[in-house]
Amino acid sequence: MQNYAVIDIGTLKVKFLIAQILDTGAIKEIYFSNNLTCFGCNMDETNGYISEKNLQTTVGELLRCKKLINDYNVANFKVVSTHALRNAKNREEIKRKMEEKTGFQIDNISQNEEALLFFKAVMNGFPDKPQDFAVVDVGGGSVQILIGNKKELKQMYRMQSGGQFLHENFTKNPHIPESFTTQEDIEKMRKYLLEQLIPLPSGLKTPIIYGSTCIIDLMKAMNIPLENYTESKSHPFKIYAKALDEFIKKVLPLTYREREIKFPFQYGYVWGI
Repeated sequence: MQNYAVIDIGTLKVKFLIAQILDTGAIKEIYFSNNLTCFGCNMDETNGYISEKNLQTTVGELLRCKKLINDYNVANFKVVSTHALRNAKNREEIKRKMEEKTGFQIDNISQNEEALLFFKAVMNGFPDKPQDFAVVDVGGGSVQILIGNKKELKQMYRMQSGGQFLHENFTKNPHIPESFTTQEDIEKMRKYLLEQLIPLPSGLKTPIIYGSTCIIDLMKAMNIPLENYTESKSHPFKIYAKALDEFIKKVLPLTYREREIKFPFQYGYVWGI
């Protein structure tokens, strides 16, 4: 059976999957990694340019992935990039350098294409029912809210409000470990997010699916209570907003360094939680 692979170059992390497609159509994971490279970090400080340092870190991770592609005898693979490269002022130069250094052909997909791929992947894990869901894709730079069911995507809302974007643009000292997120910072984010959410229909009564690649691992590491959810094998847990609200109230007074010590997950991830 042949192995296939996909590499996703995001604002914060490079996600890498090697898998087999079974006769049933199911995907069997062979290898997966989700490593922090900060490809699009600090772009507010560089006036919209991807830095050479972040480029080199990302290239190093891509070369590691390339070795594994060869080791696992992958028959075919695809490399895509998303928000950071789409919005970088030096995107053509960065794309050319990455392709030259890695030998990969990199497809910088549009936000519409990213949203549609994400929606199809998430809904594939649910049974064939007419029920609508609101699927939320929160990345480091962009956010997509996608409303529909397994048969069709009905509505798409795109926003620039990813975790890294908010952290770098709405906190006073986003890169200082002794700093913390103030109530004033939170209020600025809240007002901005409410403006971003205005186009969404009011009174929406659909379940929300949060489809991040590591959100379950993150919540387990932080001892956030998860309940079993039997409707989807790929999304086996459910949670209520109250539990998340209680956790946020606990973590807000902590400095970023204190968060890392108390909740060791991936370095830097808890800063913008």
